[in-house]
Amino acid sequence: MADIKIETILTAPRGKPVPIYRLAAPSVNEKAIRELAKRLGLQADRKGALTSDADKFIYSEGHFELTMHRASGAIRFIDRASWQVDDRKSDLNIEDAAASRLAQAIARKYKLAPGAETTFFKAARLHVGEATAAGNEASDRVIDVAVALQRVVNKTPVDGPGGTIIVYFNAERHMTGFQQIWRKLGAVHKRSASYRSPESAVEDMAAHFAKKRAVIEVQEVRFGYFEEGPRSMQRYLQPAYVIIGMVVSADGQVRKRTIYVAPALTNHAGAITPPLESQRPQRRRTETKTGKTR
Repeated sequence: MADIKIETILTAPRGKPVPIYRLAAPSVNEKAIRELAKRLGLQADRKGALTSDADKFIYSEGHFELTMHRASGAIRFIDRASWQVDDRKSDLNIEDAAASRLAQAIARKYKLAPGAETTFFKAARLHVGEATAAGNEASDRVIDVAVALQRVVNKTPVDGPGGTIIVYFNAERHMTGFQQIWRKLGAVHKRSASYRSPESAVEDMAAHFAKKRAVIEVQEVRFGYFEEGPRSMQRYLQPAYVIIGMVVSADGQVRKRTIYVAPALTNHAGAITPPLESQRPQRRRTETKTGKTR
């Protein structure tokens, strides 16, 4: 049986419990993706190429590509002529505050999310390095910045793979694409008189790993609404504890990062604990702020 080792302070949420919301079913079809393409400045006529499969719709026009996921309504828009393209001379020097303003302006311009529901989360810069064959002359430049905006509902942050808008800017500070996972809220599903304790969430985690002969090191417990990734058909947005830690083998030789998500309300809408989707890094990025599950 796995042993739990808590290496952080467990703090219960304060104030009146926030409600659970139903999530509206996304409208993802040919009409929806063409309307969005027009909003983004594309022609969206029959000259563009539209393909679909069981997971998504993809509309392509010139060097632009727009994707909509059926399960969540998540969007990805990329200008392939300029996204993460290195002209071998540009070096983007931009502070987080300025990057945040640019991203918020894009969110407003294309109506990606209500301004009251967004807050700056972090900025990650894409670096490229060059050196001579001898390796004695090296340079490091930033060719773009990815700005993440986090969703906030009832003054409560939204954690998880969803609840984010990521906007990409090139060295000229022009948008080269964005990603959005931002499900539409429906009516309140239920309210609660009380939160579960974070200790009870850790107990859930211990039960989940009961069959493992390992030590679970709990390094951080975060509270917030939890929104899943683009391929999940999520029905409710509910408060959760996101438990981050390490699974350590009995001999201590193997350590693996793990994330467990437990409902935070006593009358929750069912278990959460989905596998979080990972993204393979494309080139080295540095972040100025960390924290949200990714």
